[in-house]
Amino acid sequence: MTPGGRGRRVAPMVLPKDTSPEALAHQVDALRRMGPQQRLRLGAEMSDEIRQLAIAGIRSRHPEYSDQQVGDALEDLLLGRDLATAARRTRLAPSR
Repeated sequence: MTPGGRGRRVAPMVLPKDTSPEALAHQVDALRRMGPQQRLRLGAEMSDEIRQLAIAGIRSRHPEYSDQQVGDALEDLLLGRDLATAARRTRLAPSR
């Protein structure tokens, strides 16, 4: 039988170290009560917030960076340096 007894497999969860089991149970229950559109909206909001935190961290560590350099550093974090560099090279290549 699968976890939850619903006939589908559930990926194992990594338990957060800063959340009690009771609080985690409430979070999971709240997420399960949400509809798909609400969960999608929540995920998008969380993604935006994490992106803003990453930008704030880059600016804190490198106050001398221009907006372009901050954007490049964010791409490096999100994509990895090699892929971000390749993407920038492609983006900056002259049109044919």
